[in-house]
Amino acid sequence: MLKKIFKYHFEWVALLGGLVLMGLMDPYVSNGQSLCLFEFLNAPFCPGEGLGHAIAFTFRGEISHAMQAHPFGLPAVLILLGRIGYLWKRAFISHKINREEL
Repeated sequence: MLKKIFKYHFEWVALLGGLVLMGLMDPYVSNGQSLCLFEFLNAPFCPGEGLGHAIAFTFRGEISHAMQAHPFGLPAVLILLGRIGYLWKRAFISHKINREEL
């Protein structure tokens, strides 16, 4: 039962949660902390630097700021929304989860 719920719902819930959290953050405030693996390895740059800010700007409709923060911010939002939609459709429409097994 729990395995089936986890199988069909974990990924879309995690992606949606992350997208909502990044969308709700204030892109004008930077606390200086980073989760970039490249930064931990003392690399001179981080390829994803500014992506969270770009997503937050995109949610606010500030596309020009989003593009300045990271050029792949808007495509990332569109790709994540597409993946969430696909997984949601698969979980609720295509497979018709048997409610008796849950």
